[in-house]
Amino acid sequence: MQNPRLAALRKTTATLTAQGNQQMAGGNYAYAEQFFERALKEWRTGGGSKAEEGSLITQLGKAYEVQRKFEPAYDLYMQALNNLTGQDYDEVYAAFLYLNERMGAFTKKEPGYPS
Repeated sequence: MQNPRLAALRKTTATLTAQGNQQMAGGNYAYAEQFFERALKEWRTGGGSKAEEGSLITQLGKAYEVQRKFEPAYDLYMQALNNLTGQDYDEVYAAFLYLNERMGAFTKKEPGYPS
């Protein structure tokens, strides 16, 4: 049997992320960011598991990325990777790698490294 508090928390975050996704689809990225931030905050303050917040992280990160807020997205992904496992980890890690590539973090060799 599912915990009623957790079920209510999941419903709240699902509603907020649906609204965020609707804003993303309409190109209203700043509004989408607000919904995703609120969903993540609700999840965390409501006692939601860190291990289950991967989709919330990736949605918020994408809202940051489309607005070219790369540093907040990078920080968000880095913090999340320490707490995630399984598919949630894989999703955030893929977003993290994409962002690194987009930012050019791994496209240049450090001075002194052989070719």
